[in-house]
Amino acid sequence: HCVALISDTTSPQVIDALGGRTVAQAPGIDALMTGSFAHWGDTHDSETAIIGVTDIGAGWALIAEVNGYLGVTPELIAPVSAGRTVVSHFRNVNAVYRFNWWRDGQLLTDLDLLFPAERFGTEPDALTADIAGVGIPLDDEDVSSVDLSAAAFALAERITGVACTPELFVRAAFTVATVPMPRG
Repeated sequence: HCVALISDTTSPQVIDALGGRTVAQAPGIDALMTGSFAHWGDTHDSETAIIGVTDIGAGWALIAEVNGYLGVTPELIAPVSAGRTVVSHFRNVNAVYRFNWWRDGQLLTDLDLLFPAERFGTEPDALTADIAGVGIPLDDEDVSSVDLSAAAFALAERITGVACTPELFVRAAFTVATVPMPRG
């Protein structure tokens, strides 16, 4: 999965900024998942992302991807973050747990939650207290006992003040869009 929270915007503005095309509406995460699988058919198209975008209040929009990584793709998120805050996190079947915090076109903090001692960005240490505060050790300790997905949602909430609860995903009215992914 990949989830991104974007401040000071709306769903249509996010889709437009990403060069996306609206293809459907999905009432809740289950409908988004079903629609994503139906869109892919028998193969996953790595050149096109399928995303669900919803307005969640207080000027925040949320992007949800069932099987994608658009939210942690710098070529797409850097321009969207101009004049805004974007917090995104990604997890895949290969145990990659990417977490990004963008503000006004700058990648402030970038890390893989499996290796929290290795942080990058213009302010790589800005979140150290928050990372520790959600239960992730900052050194080379074993993180296998930490639910990194839950920690990523908690870390995003500390930055944004937005709680991404299961109920939010169940009740969300997603606008489903396709977005061309950068090549390379």
